[in-house]
Amino acid sequence: MRYELFDFQKNAVAELLRKMQSMRRSYEEDNSLSAVSLTAPTGAGKTVISAAVAEGLFYGNDLFPGDDRAAILWLSDSPSLNEQTMKRFDSATDLLSGATTMEAIGPEFAKNHRKLMPGHVYFLNRQLLSARGRLVNEAEGGRTFYDVLSETIEDPDIHLFLFIDEAHRGLGGDATPDATNKTIYAKFIDGQDGKNPPMPIVVGISATPERFNAAMSGRKNRDTKAPVNVPVSEVRESGLIKDTIELRTPKRAADTKHQDLTLACAKLAQASKNWKEYCTAHGISPVVIPLMVVQVEDKVSDATLEAICAQIHKTLPWLDISDCFANVFGEHEDITTPAGKIPYCPPEDVTERTEIRVLFAKDAVSTGWDCPRAEVIYSRRKRNDPTYIAQLIGRMIRTPLARRIDSVEELNTVACYLPEYNAQTVESVVERLKEDNVPVASANIIKNPADVGWFGDTKKNIERKLRKKEAVKDNAPAPGGASEIHEDALSNSANDDEFEVNTPDDEFDIEDIDDVIETKEELTEALSRIPKVDDDAIKESFEGIVTRQVRHDKPNAFLDLWDCIDVIMADIDPNSDLGENIQEEFYNNIEGEIHKHPAEFKRAYGEITNTTISVKRVDPLTGEEFEDREETVQNDADRMVAFYRRAVSVFAGASDLVKSYINRRREDELDSDAAAIGRICAVAACVEVIQGMEDWAEDKTRELLDTYGPQRYAVSEENKEKWARIEGNTLPYIERTLNIQASITRQNKEYDAYPKHIISDSDGWAYLKLNDLEKKVVRTELARSLNVAWYRNQSRNLNASFSIPYFLNGEWENMYPDFIFFQQTTSGDIVRTIVDPHGDWLGDSVAKLKGYVKYLRERPDMFGSVQAVTDERGGECRYLDLMLPAVQDVIDDFTGSSAKELFTGPLSKTYKVKPE
Repeated sequence: MRYELFDFQKNAVAELLRKMQSMRRSYEEDNSLSAVSLTAPTGAGKTVISAAVAEGLFYGNDLFPGDDRAAILWLSDSPSLNEQTMKRFDSATDLLSGATTMEAIGPEFAKNHRKLMPGHVYFLNRQLLSARGRLVNEAEGGRTFYDVLSETIEDPDIHLFLFIDEAHRGLGGDATPDATNKTIYAKFIDGQDGKNPPMPIVVGISATPERFNAAMSGRKNRDTKAPVNVPVSEVRESGLIKDTIELRTPKRAADTKHQDLTLACAKLAQASKNWKEYCTAHGISPVVIPLMVVQVEDKVSDATLEAICAQIHKTLPWLDISDCFANVFGEHEDITTPAGKIPYCPPEDVTERTEIRVLFAKDAVSTGWDCPRAEVIYSRRKRNDPTYIAQLIGRMIRTPLARRIDSVEELNTVACYLPEYNAQTVESVVERLKEDNVPVASANIIKNPADVGWFGDTKKNIERKLRKKEAVKDNAPAPGGASEIHEDALSNSANDDEFEVNTPDDEFDIEDIDDVIETKEELTEALSRIPKVDDDAIKESFEGIVTRQVRHDKPNAFLDLWDCIDVIMADIDPNSDLGENIQEEFYNNIEGEIHKHPAEFKRAYGEITNTTISVKRVDPLTGEEFEDREETVQNDADRMVAFYRRAVSVFAGASDLVKSYINRRREDELDSDAAAIGRICAVAACVEVIQGMEDWAEDKTRELLDTYGPQRYAVSEENKEKWARIEGNTLPYIERTLNIQASITRQNKEYDAYPKHIISDSDGWAYLKLNDLEKKVVRTELARSLNVAWYRNQSRNLNASFSIPYFLNGEWENMYPDFIFFQQTTSGDIVRTIVDPHGDWLGDSVAKLKGYVKYLRERPDMFGSVQAVTDERGGECRYLDLMLPAVQDVIDDFTGSSAKELFTGPLSKTYKVKPE
């Protein structure tokens, strides 16, 4: 593969290949027909997984020997979907080439092919198999595609696998002798008397496989295997999918189409600004160009399209109307309006054509289409069309960079403006998203979102509005006088500021639109809920907090070692003989690991250097089989080249070390070229040997860091980031400071509202879901005069989440203290404190307390006070003051399994809860 797969993708590839191998064996033994589904939620990378399966099937991988007789027939219901899949296969893997391995089946295919050949993926769309299709009639030389299929299936030297893309579509029910009742897919799967035998092995690929599984289970003589499931939780954790879906609707039925389109444009402008700043700051090229999808009615009029284009251009005049619009309507026609051209664009081209900023669609665009840069939806579909909206959202939830953006939460969101829905009817969209297996947590599908941000910005905005109110009041005419001044003030407020987004350097100030309906009393009351403290001081304090996130990724031990050696030899000790020494150690450790695992290595060597083939001998007169045996055939040079490349990849690109090992075997052990190459390839394929080598690489890296770490000051600017990464990879966590910009930008208005939070909406409220004990703590702490602001800690935004690692059952885990309070002393200093409601009955409580102690001893000046509070027992809450050395010592020495003894012991104190 051209890039590293996520662990959940690797697991799916390995499991599916194992099942396919088992299914093939069953077919060879007794002609057992079988089916299996690959079930992966939307956005999990089903195509990438399938490409890796095809590569592993043809060429083998670390866990699968490969099948040089395998052929894949890829069936879908759309030629454009097949074309898109071929492009993705070609970009994902360096071993599958469109020129040599992949072929699209056309109408003349049966005339020019007798069989489907091993090592090839053939792409077929079902329209070619319709009754009128030239591919299945006998006009072309008396041959049909079913003849090609029959000869392929009946050839014992060809192992055919049928993959059905989007397998929930077009499947018939039980097998039936009545051909007229069969779908095209059913003819393929079940076979037809006198035309084609049934398909031996069927693999269905879908996010919603229930229909496929039901259809397969209902078929006679076909064994349906347990599906290969990609866990939704792992897809979420990978960062491939955006974290949040915002569904913005009027609370009650109202005509907000014009207003919502303006707000959607504002969201597009802000997303454009955010992406440009992020990509520029991180050296990412090309810059991500976000897209807005405008979903219109099936019979939308030209006048409506003109009005929409005109409003978009008025709001965002920096867009070039000559090429910023496009449509993907089913009519495939260019549209011209006085407000701009809307040419047709094939869906598969939208992602690459970044000049397109606004895409007009009617339904869900097309099956299999997705556009990661699409971040805003404005839909005019009626409330009886939730399917189209949900499917369109599903096309847009991939992250543009295939990873979460930890520093800017806004870039992990899809914003949907649904003016034809309200707070009740939008539930149908939510339910449809769940049915479609969209891998976004239900809690992150927000139906009544509140835009929130840093309280300092909110405070400045409210104060500016109050000044405007005062200016309007001071300039008001005498009773009975002309009202032009007042109208001008309103005009300036509602019009000039509304379109500040129109210039590249300005932001769209959404608040100014509502200036005319906010009273001075409302603004003053909102200001009273904002923390009364210097926001720069709070920001400096917040961003000084050091968080430790447990790493769940496994660093590449080989890459760290090679980079460590490179930096040392380049910057710290240029005269070192590390290069020669590492070649010697690399060779000796490989040989040592081989001697530790002789049986495992022997098996890997056999699989690498040879292929097992089946030989059947049949009587030519009777057709009776009289011999069935297996032979091993030595792999040819092409296969060995593929194995060699994989070996270099396993060792993180260290081709020089791999070559030095091969040369050493030739010189010292007199191995032939083939034997020496086969040996290192077998090493890379032997899991046990590689695990031992990884342990050696990790130990060697630590040894070098211990030796050269004190001279880190000599590392050049160019290599400092690399050195920091290597040092960090030796720890079980990643240490960084918090960043307020990474905090959430929306909350759910259905939760309780709280004041004085450092993240709030324009009214000064923070909307939070707290349990009973957490509510008591917040009520109590906000009553203390020293507490001027607070923060409800988050558990998923890495750069805005305060985490302390703790060790439990042999694993490191993250703990997220609930509340951080900011106190202002009489001298004006800001002191951070933690109050963490903590259940003493929980099985991980002791481990968490020990995690606290480790962090606080290593970072003693981070917090002024840390209290672990437990819920009421016997009418009172108790707490442990974790900053006290005596408490830390007792927790460190504690060997019990329950923290109850600590919370009821002599070192605990009463936490006095403020009454309601």
